[in-house]
Amino acid sequence: MFSWSKSEAIVLPITLLIVIALALGVIFATRNKSEKIKLIPLMFISVLLLVLEVAKQAITLANGYTFWAIPLHFCSLFLYFFPIASFFKGKVGHFGKVMSVVCSVYFFIIFYSNPSSVIGNACSHIFLSFHTAHTFIYHHLITLFFIILLGSKLYTPKKIDYAHATLGILLYCVVAIPAAHLCKENFCNILQNEIPILESIRTSCGQIAYTLVMMLLGVGGVCLIVAAFRLLQYILKKHKKKTDFQIIMSVLKNKD
Repeated sequence: MFSWSKSEAIVLPITLLIVIALALGVIFATRNKSEKIKLIPLMFISVLLLVLEVAKQAITLANGYTFWAIPLHFCSLFLYFFPIASFFKGKVGHFGKVMSVVCSVYFFIIFYSNPSSVIGNACSHIFLSFHTAHTFIYHHLITLFFIILLGSKLYTPKKIDYAHATLGILLYCVVAIPAAHLCKENFCNILQNEIPILESIRTSCGQIAYTLVMMLLGVGGVCLIVAAFRLLQYILKKHKKKTDFQIIMSVLKNKD
């Protein structure tokens, strides 16, 4: 954890600055536009991710396909939730936004604490192969989407988001857990875990207990992220009310 190689220490900060600059440019250009217009950049990113994934699947198939390439890893979730957040309206669209936000926060924590666990050696071999280029670009598009989504104020935390986040994790579990066992691939640490404490639960308590613990951690984690956004929303609203009150009082004092 918190281990960066020399290439990561150089490449990642520079790339993040570029991504932030692009995101701020989009946010500024669409700041006075309708939600429909604000969603267009997110639609573009969603489609681009899908195109990259189709290309990756085709190249992998041509070179000898393995079950590991099935898009059921944690970072594959953005292939599903980003389009829902971008192209759908109402409750379905909001569900996509909730899952995009909570999964992006998870992604940020994992990616920037230990980049190699997410993108391998892509920082030092970005354009040496399609795989490393895809990995590097794909994960930074996730970052770009997340910043634009929040910066454009397209996600508003709601009480129902706890249920949405829980549902999203359970839907993933329903698909990924059987697939991991059938394909014998360790999607999202379902079969075994690199974290010693969690792996000790699996070896001492058994696979079923371990799976339940992982599900609880997943649900608890996303609900905690929702709670953090709800708290931030509450603090900002209180600050705004206080600021508005101060403006009114200053106007009244000037009148006197």
